[in-house]
Amino acid sequence: MKLQSTALVLAVCLLSAAAHAQSGIYLTMDAQQFTQTGVNLPAHPNSANVDRPWLYGPGYGVYFDVTRLPYFGALKTGPVVFGIDARGDTLRLSQYGSTFARQDGIFSIRIAPRNKFKGTTPYAQAGFGIGHTKVPFRTNFSNNFIYQVSVGADRKLRGRVDWRVIDASAGFLSNYSTGYYPLGVGPNQTNYMVTLGTGLVFRLR
Repeated sequence: MKLQSTALVLAVCLLSAAAHAQSGIYLTMDAQQFTQTGVNLPAHPNSANVDRPWLYGPGYGVYFDVTRLPYFGALKTGPVVFGIDARGDTLRLSQYGSTFARQDGIFSIRIAPRNKFKGTTPYAQAGFGIGHTKVPFRTNFSNNFIYQVSVGADRKLRGRVDWRVIDASAGFLSNYSTGYYPLGVGPNQTNYMVTLGTGLVFRLR
């Protein structure tokens, strides 16, 4: 199943659970620097071994901060609330006459203050999911485990609409063969990414 379909199903499930939570859906415009170390084969010792392309595209997701549990009532977590975030990204870049394409689907545990601070709600979260990646000249996508941590801030605009001023994430894509050559096997491979985004949040409660 494609990540977009998975993200839609997850969003519906989370929205149904949001009846007992402070919740929202969001849409952002994202830029991701995808850093690859070990991108070239040893047969090309004079070529660069690190590539850091920027990919661009939409981000989308849903969150809910749990403040009550059925049969238990209000949760006593002090000045903060804990919740869950489910998000995805669809990122593209035309590079070297080919297409660099990435799609991420990530579940995270979220923490935020119980009350806004001068109209602004900062948050932090950490989670994992699946990274769906195709580097230039590859003919197929690879699905790999991804870890990611994020921080950000939402500022109230009007009614239940917030401006997601900034969302900054750092992640690591495990077990992905880097490289633009057919085998894609280079020395000391590693893949990590930094993602920056801004957009709108529509609070449901």
